[in-house]
Amino acid sequence: MITAKNLTKAYGDQEIITNVNFKIGGSKKIGLVGKNGCGKSTLFKVLNGIEDASAGNLEIQGEVFGYIPQEFSFPDELVGEYLEKQLDSVWDFYKIEAFASKLRFNNFDPYQKINSMSEGQKMRIKLIEALLKDPTTLFIDEPTNHLDIEGIMWFESYVKHLDKNIVMISHDRSFLNHTVDEIWEIDKKQIFRFVGDYDFYKEEKLKLINKWDQEYVLFLKKKAQLETLLENVRKIKDGKKRGSAVESVKKRIVREIEENKKEKYESKKVKDIEFKSEVHLSKLMLRFDGVSKSYGEKEIFKDLNFELRGKEKVWLYGPNGAGKSTIVKIVMGLEKPTLGNVTLGNNINIGYFSQVQSNLVSENTLLEEFIEKTGIYFGKAFGYLSKFLFDKDSVQKKIWQLSPGERARFAFAIFAYKDYDLLILDEPDNHLDIETKEVIEKSLSEFNGTLLLVSHDRYFVEMVGVDKVLNLSDGGIKSFERF
Repeated sequence: MITAKNLTKAYGDQEIITNVNFKIGGSKKIGLVGKNGCGKSTLFKVLNGIEDASAGNLEIQGEVFGYIPQEFSFPDELVGEYLEKQLDSVWDFYKIEAFASKLRFNNFDPYQKINSMSEGQKMRIKLIEALLKDPTTLFIDEPTNHLDIEGIMWFESYVKHLDKNIVMISHDRSFLNHTVDEIWEIDKKQIFRFVGDYDFYKEEKLKLINKWDQEYVLFLKKKAQLETLLENVRKIKDGKKRGSAVESVKKRIVREIEENKKEKYESKKVKDIEFKSEVHLSKLMLRFDGVSKSYGEKEIFKDLNFELRGKEKVWLYGPNGAGKSTIVKIVMGLEKPTLGNVTLGNNINIGYFSQVQSNLVSENTLLEEFIEKTGIYFGKAFGYLSKFLFDKDSVQKKIWQLSPGERARFAFAIFAYKDYDLLILDEPDNHLDIETKEVIEKSLSEFNGTLLLVSHDRYFVEMVGVDKVLNLSDGGIKSFERF
């Protein structure tokens, strides 16, 4: 059992969570949600002893923890060497192979360099490492960021049948709906518990916000009434009665207003984004004619034929390694096809959002990078970035200081500055919190141009409203109408 009593975590004067209380036990599956920066990963670090709490008590009885962070860091070692170090005895190596089999790690090779593996494979290595400790509680930070759709569906089933406490930070709403018993949200520096899946939480949170709004209105009404009453009793002519009445009202103000203060609930979120396009419905935007791609003797895909027309919203999906990002890079001219022809429509503006933001200069401040990438006037940059929740202090941060969520939001701010006829988005939803995803979903669903979307987030894809699906697998592509 894990019991937190009045747990507080602060960095200097800035409190992240304040006097929170909770218990974790009974093989519960818990989804931890909240805006980027609210303290989810920080709470994980406190619970796992990586950081100390600032105040309060944390009692851990009979628990063994496993922890899988959001971003992986491995030494330059072979898989077998790395995992062998996690064993009590080298004779227990069979346990590693057994877990690899359970995790459907079919291409597990103990002699492969870890840093040559895909992110999905690295995630499985971290999971094997955690399971070797025989943990009673697993903490997993953003597991679906590293898995393709088949991997996510496998992991959903695995989590549901694992007889352990599992606490997961996730922004994948479909994944949460399929795996958790409870949703815990960090909001207003507190933890709010909702017994149910993500959709249930969403409904209940709206009810809670309405309740807070009503309480705030009543609070303002009570405050105004007592202030008016105080003004009136001060007009009493009898000095003795006036003094007694004034004192009585002041005590009520302290008790009912100052000690029971209500604040208006405000949810800071990215402002609405609008991409403008006037592309015609029948206009050819993109065509692949017999396109093949190989790296040396390794064939990625062969003889791909498809086309995109104006206003189509297309979802490109398939397993990791199938070549989705390669297709995107070929479209953008970053790579050349081995065979075949790629045709782009005439006079169209193409916007490309890459899942890896390697084009951001890490030593630049946000303000410097934004002006450099967009050409925006200095005075307007502050106002534009504030729409994406970057205030005058945060725009002075260096790029390398950003969290993964902040980095993704900043990259999208740069991307959204211009208008496009064809949007090509490669995993745009990775690392974004749910509220930001919802804003982007709305903008893409209302976009009047053509969209080619690569994403493993089924909820995100559904809300965008795609009307064509391209399934890339086994070196070929199949087209389906509607999702």
